[in-house]
Amino acid sequence: CAKPLAHDAPRCVRCKLRYCNKTCQHDHWRRGHKQICKKIHRGGNAEQYHADKKYEEAVADAVEECAEDTDGQTCYICLEDGSEEGLVRGCSCRGASGFAHISCLARQAKILVAEAEENNLGDKAFDERFQ
Repeated sequence: CAKPLAHDAPRCVRCKLRYCNKTCQHDHWRRGHKQICKKIHRGGNAEQYHADKKYEEAVADAVEECAEDTDGQTCYICLEDGSEEGLVRGCSCRGASGFAHISCLARQAKILVAEAEENNLGDKAFDERFQ
C-alpha cells in the first residue's frame, strides 16, 4: 500500500524494512521478501540499500546522458578516462574541462566537508566559499 509510514512502524527484524502494519508485512513476506531480505541486510539495511540502488540508477542515467559529450575526455580530478565508470559534465559550458567521474566528485565533496568541519567553518563561511 502507499500509506505514509510512521517512525515506529513495524519493521522486518533482519533488514529493517518498514511497513504500515503487520498485515502488509506478512503479505510482503509471502510475496517474496524472504528472497531479497538477506541481500538488503548485507547492503546496510533497507534505507541504505534503497538509497544505494537509487544512486546507481542516477549515476547510470547521468553517464548515459553525457556519453556523447564525454567521449574521449578525461576526469579533471583523477585524470583518467571514462572507459570504466563513465564521465559526466560538471557544467553546461562547452570545452575540454569540466568532465569528472561521479565517484571523484563525491570523494571531493567528502574531503571538502571534512576540511570545513576540521577548520570549524560555520554554515555562513561554507556557503560563501562554495557559491
